[in-house]
Amino acid sequence: MGKINLSTLLPIPVLDDIIPAFERSAGTIFTVVIADTDGQVYYGLLPPEQPHCAFAPIILNHEEIGRVGVYAAHANVPVIPAAEFLARVLSQLALETWRRQQLTDELLERYDELNLIYDLGTSFVQGVSQEVLFKTVLDETNRILRADAGVIYSWDAAKSNITPVSFFGHQFAVGAWNSRVHELALNTLSAYEEAQLFDSERVLCAPLRYNDILLGALVLVYEGDGKTFKANDMNLLTALAHNTALFIYAVRLMDELKQTRDQLSRAERLSIIGQTVGSLVHDMRKPLSNAMGYAGLLQEENITFEERYQFAGQIIKYVRVFSDMAQEILDYISGDEKLRKAPVRVDDIMDQVSDLLMPPGLEQPVKIIMNYDRARGLFINVDRQRFVRVFQNLVNNSIDAIEISGGSKVEISADREDHYVRFSVTDDGPGVPPQSVHKIFEPGFSEGKPRGTGLGLAIVSRMVTVHGGEIRYESAPGQGARFVFRVPLNSNGTV
Repeated sequence: MGKINLSTLLPIPVLDDIIPAFERSAGTIFTVVIADTDGQVYYGLLPPEQPHCAFAPIILNHEEIGRVGVYAAHANVPVIPAAEFLARVLSQLALETWRRQQLTDELLERYDELNLIYDLGTSFVQGVSQEVLFKTVLDETNRILRADAGVIYSWDAAKSNITPVSFFGHQFAVGAWNSRVHELALNTLSAYEEAQLFDSERVLCAPLRYNDILLGALVLVYEGDGKTFKANDMNLLTALAHNTALFIYAVRLMDELKQTRDQLSRAERLSIIGQTVGSLVHDMRKPLSNAMGYAGLLQEENITFEERYQFAGQIIKYVRVFSDMAQEILDYISGDEKLRKAPVRVDDIMDQVSDLLMPPGLEQPVKIIMNYDRARGLFINVDRQRFVRVFQNLVNNSIDAIEISGGSKVEISADREDHYVRFSVTDDGPGVPPQSVHKIFEPGFSEGKPRGTGLGLAIVSRMVTVHGGEIRYESAPGQGARFVFRVPLNSNGTV
């Protein structure tokens, strides 16, 4: 863990609230001194004489980070238990402060990662070239990690080698990236799935790989003395490289499609891909907005550690939602859903839907009602993350309609129907015009939404179908839209 500056874990203002009260405790005057591991006094003043005293270590993660000394003028004062008690208090305080710092660091890293994923998705929709995407990745990654130099390599399958395609750094030129760093990057791409440290932790390499397909490598370098990458940097670059590889692979697939001989097939396929990615990137705005809301709450004064922990956890959750959306881009392009079905309780799914659609502590423009008591304890065989996305798409569709044409609520219900579980999503918006109902599940059809791509309901329909279910549209009583779908029970409703 290395030597720790006590001022970051035990701030003087905090000690000024704790130590004087301790010194006055039990009606006996104590004198308290806190020193670092080198014996340098950090807090308090050593008494001019050396009366009765005792020392106890301040511990953080099983390592001593300092010592507390308790002095008393009289021999009958219990300085040993007093020192041990105070050391435990300060150790706990240091641990809680350290946890807050870890959460804050992870939050900032995850938030930067989330923004990079969103930027990459936006760039993909805009049809940028592979070279521009590479430069965007390198620039944004360096903005987060602050290296002195960096390079991104592209894999050349024909030559079984990597080539530098974008780089920065005053002391580095193309020749430098073709020597020692090139060897490290090639070794990392060939042998590792996660980022690796080399050369006394001054070179950080991450492979760019989609499944078993080699795409390239990302390398960051510290040129000056005294700078090294840390474990957190490795973890962050691994996550960034994983999500980057998704979009690099998508861009390469687009390039291949552009070269196909079947022009009609190519045009249709490119249109579908572009619309799909546009739809998913549009959907990304909602989890991004939620994450930004929690980031704002974290900046408020006087929030508790428990609240900070909860809000940071929510942001990390929405980063995972982003990653799932990015994966869906490639799955839809390739036509491979890659479902990982397993028996899941209906109430667990609905709890997850509720948590995603109604983030605790954040205001929502539309009231969302959950009604699934009659389906509690039932099991269905589904890919949980993909099935939850069905509800997200339907509810987001309802919210978009309500925001455009009016309405106030969306209700999500679940109930048993013979050997199925029947779900419904109902809103009090404008509904679907009768003449359009027969087309709403067709790819490319969009009704009254300026930014609609016409793929949201098509994806929902296909996802319900591949889970062995069926979906239909109904007019809601009075006014509004209702989507009803059902999937088979698992093993008569149990596991």
